[in-house]
Amino acid sequence: MFARAKRPTLSIDMAPLIDVVFLLLIFFMLTSSFVPPSVPLELPRAAASQNNPPPAKVTVSLDSNGQISIGETPVPLAEFGAALQSALAQNNTTSVHIRGDTSVDYGLFLELVSRARQSGANQFHLVHTPKP
Repeated sequence: MFARAKRPTLSIDMAPLIDVVFLLLIFFMLTSSFVPPSVPLELPRAAASQNNPPPAKVTVSLDSNGQISIGETPVPLAEFGAALQSALAQNNTTSVHIRGDTSVDYGLFLELVSRARQSGANQFHLVHTPKP
């Protein structure tokens, strides 16, 4: 009797969508692997502030054994001032992030801050772990 006209089937080409998802996957895999390595420390806990400072180019770490590191490089206390002054000049900054273990001697910490001021640092950011 009456023949119905065939409707065209609608389909979505999935190839471009799969390409975009694959590129996004590669992008996030590459960017997540560029986290700068750091000296393993147990950071003290404090209430996090609302305005987090931008990441420092110069990071000073002080572990529980009293070992001082600028970035990843261990530095003896006697050479700390000259090494920090060189790192500040190289990165063109006067800002220093200080990472200290929870069991660090307070006297050694103050000695580092004093030598850092003498080396030209005038902004200090104390790195900590936020309280839950």
